Amino acid sequence: MNILILSLDAGGGHFAASSALKTAFLQKDPQAKVEIIDTLKIISPILDRLAVGTYLKAIKTVPFIYGLVYDSTDKDPPTHFSRTIYEKFYFAFFKLYNIITQLNPDVIIGTHPSPVDMVSQLKKRGQINIPIISVVTDFTIHPYWINDYTDYIIVHHENLVYEAVKKGAVEKKVLPLGIPINPSFSISHEKKQILAELNLEDKPTILIMGGSLGLGNIEDIVEMVCRICDESYQIIVVAGKNKTLKKSLEGGAFGKKIRVFGFIDFIDKLMEISNILITKPGGLTCAEALSRKLPMILISPIPGQEERNTFYLINNGAAAYVKNVDSFDIVFNQIIKNPQRLEHMKLACTFLAKPNSSIEIVEFIRGMVG
Repeated sequence: MNILILSLDAGGGHFAASSALKTAFLQKDPQAKVEIIDTLKIISPILDRLAVGTYLKAIKTVPFIYGLVYDSTDKDPPTHFSRTIYEKFYFAFFKLYNIITQLNPDVIIGTHPSPVDMVSQLKKRGQINIPIISVVTDFTIHPYWINDYTDYIIVHHENLVYEAVKKGAVEKKVLPLGIPINPSFSISHEKKQILAELNLEDKPTILIMGGSLGLGNIEDIVEMVCRICDESYQIIVVAGKNKTLKKSLEGGAFGKKIRVFGFIDFIDKLMEISNILITKPGGLTCAEALSRKLPMILISPIPGQEERNTFYLINNGAAAYVKNVDSFDIVFNQIIKNPQRLEHMKLACTFLAKPNSSIEIVEFIRGMVG
């Protein structure tokens, strides 16, 4: 079986979802050929640096502008501005067409809406006739995910089907199979084994993350958590790819010991032994936390899809949200002093959890193609 996964390197989530699907495909069929393509880099490295670089710079420096663009295009009924652009410049996709021709995939999966639109233009013009599947990586469905030439659109949960249909999707094409997370999240580990392996203590554990880029007021958050939590708590911080943040945290004077990790491949184990997660509301991170039934306190959402993720998770009871970091300590103190609230949040996580998402997506695709 040949699978082509199209994505964009815009933050870590889209490629993390792609990697999770590749892992699941190979677990089911070690002989499968799974290719992950960074689509814009293939079409035009210059355009990739311009588009992705501008996006990453915007979410770091002027996130409200990105939010305005997101909100203005998140209309009901959906707008088609980007689709018009793709239609006018479809001739630029010949490199993508050549790759598809060479790989001859049985199915094309998109973990970002732009590649899905691009490949749909090829299908619209009869240049390819291959099933296309969109895999939404957030807890909301932007209209740009919805496409007449996509065979199926995969969303996280049954309660998101209504939103997809409202924004123009055909209901029978919407599959609530989950945001694809690494299959390791479907496996439970012995807590004692994890603690020994990672040299951690057997204490109530606060896990603090800033996404793959280590964004947000992480140092301020760590300082507040350390001030409120006594030595009966263990505090773990994951700085992701932000080496400056990691170095600063390791040299910080927080009044107590904290454990700091960089970009790691054992988040599933840290979430397994944690009691509360403090994080930016990236789709993949939150889907992973839900699979571990881990209550969340959400901070510093990027305007746009992360704000929508925040609303979804707090409205469904799985998370709390702190808009102003200056008041984070107040909310955090209220939550850790309220075992009943934490238990309710865990139950909400259980309702929303899709720990087998990648495996179920792969099983559906294998059944569809086979």
